[in-house]
Amino acid sequence: MATIERVKRRSAHRTQWAAQFAVASELCKQNYQVALTLGNHPSVDLMVISPEERSFNIDVKGLYKKNFWGVSEKPKSKSLFYVFAFVPDNEPNRFFVLTQAEVNTGVAQHIEKIKAARTARGKSIINAEKFPGLPWDLVQTHENSWHKLPK
Repeated sequence: MATIERVKRRSAHRTQWAAQFAVASELCKQNYQVALTLGNHPSVDLMVISPEERSFNIDVKGLYKKNFWGVSEKPKSKSLFYVFAFVPDNEPNRFFVLTQAEVNTGVAQHIEKIKAARTARGKSIINAEKFPGLPWDLVQTHENSWHKLPK
């Protein structure tokens, strides 16, 4: 009789901590000052001061496998940016930098795409917004876009 081995899932906490520290490290290399917001479910993960002393916040999203990035729209803020950090076990880290406007627009467009696909198949669109986020392919086009951050 064949045995089925279960692949142990990596802890979401491990992935998120790896992502936050990786992003903080990368920013420090670029002469930014970084403070981690340690706490339960903070609204932002990093508070940052640019080399020219402009303050802003970063919401870090981490993945260790290429997958859908779970992220919700947030109220507009000129000082909020996103860094999607891909932190795999056996490959180099990768970083994707987006403005809040890019994330909010992308999430809204993805929800509309899901609604259109569900409508075309005769399905309900009631829960189309239940799991908001961005597809890997959309985020991938923003790799190493550090220039978007305040100087």
